[in-house]
Amino acid sequence: MTTANKFVIIIQANQQDTGKAVHGLLYGQELHEEGFEVEILFDGAGTEWPGVLAKAEHPFHELYKQVMKAGIIKGGCQACSIFFDTTQELGDAGVSLAGSDKLGGHIPFAQYVKDGFLPIVL
Repeated sequence: MTTANKFVIIIQANQQDTGKAVHGLLYGQELHEEGFEVEILFDGAGTEWPGVLAKAEHPFHELYKQVMKAGIIKGGCQACSIFFDTTQELGDAGVSLAGSDKLGGHIPFAQYVKDGFLPIVL
């Protein structure tokens, strides 16, 4: 049995699923602190989270700031940010757009798997 050393956490949780979004950040933070390679991406309705979490009054704002400072938030799906009209909010929250032209601007999921990342989708 091989132990994974690299994880990609894809947050797709909508705004009614705070627990999934927050746990994606918590899992990423914990894995990073334990020395694993971690990349967190916001996808689908999850592209709404950075704009919300970036607000100082949000209860999980401090967690978001810590995870951003750790440098493990790697982007938000370009195609989904257009669909959910969150492109500006992602940028304002410090999250770059991620996506493959070959995939119509979506996150290259298969490439992460090919590169040895274990996906966690929340």
